[in-house]
Amino acid sequence: MKINADTHDLQQPPRRFSWRTVVVPLAFLAIHFVLSNMVAFAYMAIFAVIQAVRNNMDVSAFFDDPAMLNQLMESRILVITTISGAVIIPICLVYLHLAKRRDRRAYLTEKIKPTQVLASVAAIIGSLGLINLWIGLLTVLQEQMPLIRDWMDEYLDSVNAVSTEDNYFWLIFGICLVTPIVEELIFRGVIQGELRKAMPEWAAIIIQAVVFAVYHLQPIQSSYVLLPGLLLGFAYASSRSIWVPIIMHCAFNFLGGVLPALLEDNEAALHGLAIVQFGFILVGAMAIAYLLINRRKPAACHQIFQNEEL
Repeated sequence: MKINADTHDLQQPPRRFSWRTVVVPLAFLAIHFVLSNMVAFAYMAIFAVIQAVRNNMDVSAFFDDPAMLNQLMESRILVITTISGAVIIPICLVYLHLAKRRDRRAYLTEKIKPTQVLASVAAIIGSLGLINLWIGLLTVLQEQMPLIRDWMDEYLDSVNAVSTEDNYFWLIFGICLVTPIVEELIFRGVIQGELRKAMPEWAAIIIQAVVFAVYHLQPIQSSYVLLPGLLLGFAYASSRSIWVPIIMHCAFNFLGGVLPALLEDNEAALHGLAIVQFGFILVGAMAIAYLLINRRKPAACHQIFQNEEL
């Protein structure tokens, strides 16, 4: 006998906290960390062997010199990131599609509306303006607080490693496409997808944003990534499509990372870009209000769960 949920009696699907709520997100964070490091090690090992053969060197010289390894890692970080992403993305997609067959709340892929995309992108650009203000505040505070100064120096080193990248293909492809897809599938797709089955949507959004920020590890980056993490999670929930946060993330990385790197020698252009981002703070606030008013409602229970056989 088939049992169908009556949407008049049950407007919201039941939320249940289970082992999957914790284990699945942790497992995918571990998969991302391990695979990224495995790809990095394999890439550096292959690169070292090739260079040793070409230059008639001892391959062990690369691995005995930490400074050389660090320099190699920094100079090839975008290539390594892109390769590891190509490995991780299929794993995420397979899991999410299987999870969606069990519970459609696990992976949202509804058709998107242009107005949702435009409003969401406006909101994420506005966050760049706020982040610029935050970085400016930290720049002032570092004069009085050595710990913040050390964090800022570390952060600027990582930024400069990207901005001096000579191969613009890897700069754009790695940062603007691969990284956003990987991070959205993991943090919004997998993590928020599991959390939203066990708790209210607002709680899932906050927790995934905190995890997203902490996972970046670098203190300065973690401090400003929290806001975009909240916006990306909110956009995923309100649009009910993973494509919206992916597009937002691509725009964020391009306008906040790639474009400044491409314009690093043009101070006037960088100044103009900052002004635009500041201007979008108000636009972004209005966009968020629009998304709150026009957010999509969750599907009814009979649309979320598959019919059960007794």
